[in-house]
Amino acid sequence: MAAAAEKYACLEKYVYWLLLFTIAVIPLQQEVTAALVAVTGICGLAVAFLRRHVPRQPVLPRAVQLLLWLLLLLGYWSLHNSADEALSTYNFIYVVGQYTVLVWLLLHYGSGPDRDCASVLDWRQWQNWPRPLQILSVFLGMSLLVSGYGIVQHFTGVVPTEAWVDNDAFPELKTRVISTLVNPNILGGYLVLVISVATGLLSTSREKSWRLLLGVCVLAAGLCLLYTYSRGNWVALAAVLVLFCLCFCRRALLPLLGVGMLGIWFAGGAVWHRLISIFGTEDTSVALRFAYLESTLFIIEEHPWGVGWYGYQFIYPEYDFYLNNPNVIMYHCHNLLLNITAELGWQGLIVFLLLWGCIIWKAVGLARFGKRGWLQGFGRGYLMAAAGILVGGLTDHVYFNMQMGLLFWLFAILIMVCSEFNKNLTET
Repeated sequence: MAAAAEKYACLEKYVYWLLLFTIAVIPLQQEVTAALVAVTGICGLAVAFLRRHVPRQPVLPRAVQLLLWLLLLLGYWSLHNSADEALSTYNFIYVVGQYTVLVWLLLHYGSGPDRDCASVLDWRQWQNWPRPLQILSVFLGMSLLVSGYGIVQHFTGVVPTEAWVDNDAFPELKTRVISTLVNPNILGGYLVLVISVATGLLSTSREKSWRLLLGVCVLAAGLCLLYTYSRGNWVALAAVLVLFCLCFCRRALLPLLGVGMLGIWFAGGAVWHRLISIFGTEDTSVALRFAYLESTLFIIEEHPWGVGWYGYQFIYPEYDFYLNNPNVIMYHCHNLLLNITAELGWQGLIVFLLLWGCIIWKAVGLARFGKRGWLQGFGRGYLMAAAGILVGGLTDHVYFNMQMGLLFWLFAILIMVCSEFNKNLTET
């Protein structure tokens, strides 16, 4: 019996390594990620069945569990409101299925059997780090590859730019990097997430090697973000850094403002022009976003119960007052909360905000009462990331992208895992 238990414990570790590999691949390639999520999920279910008699401590509070189930059920129920129920159902199974599998894997394999760790993080003992911290280190390590590739794209110019630049409005802008992601704005949203998490961890870290890695991650992601020329994510990053200074490091506020003004002063003409254009509608991108928002408000007014998961594209041509072209496919509204409301209805938005509010509240608790520096840092980082998601979500919905959606749920559940880890942690 003991030998069988040991064998299944070993299998559980293999599933965790598969999960780590899956998390590493998320920002690199969407189809490979989908395959890995499926394989890891199947292996995880098999091992969970073999270990079904081993007691498990629940990670999620009952209220969060209910909200997760309710959000899932509302998404399924909304399919009946879609103008193309079959296609919406397929997308729901493909996309939400992956989110669900990743959430389940994190809850079952994201925290290991050890409930304590040394306060000093030694890279030579990485295998003994708590699993949530290992997951964070893998995510940040892979961000160096994504950021580095984006920086190389900028200096080589080997990147398709035509679809993302209004040449009439920005004749001096030649290249917008996309790295391994789909477009510059999605890459920008990813980099804001990286900077938020890395900055939060950096603010509480005392280990030199760990601080060096985090500092390199922040600098590389910041430079790559500049080369995306993603105005909405520039504003999101500014909000993130201001929040960090006001809540966690007030003495850094004035230096941050000084560095920001110097950076803008010495920036090239393309950066100046992009910043100024935020306040106008001369280029097609800004004008279209205002048109999308206006159309979405009409959709919500006439369809308060929602148009169904993945149903926005089917209803949009009826409200396309700007282009008035039925051949233009608009998959989502360029606003996070309005898109949720349009597809899932007001009830979907309320449940999502309640669920996300519970997760943010847990992050506040970690930021204030984390028993390890990295727990406090991750709590800070998630709060900064949430601010970036909300501010960036005012003008775009990058989390419509499946890779970004997976990362959203990865960090949301990781906060819950870390909160439970912190609760059971004993001081050394």
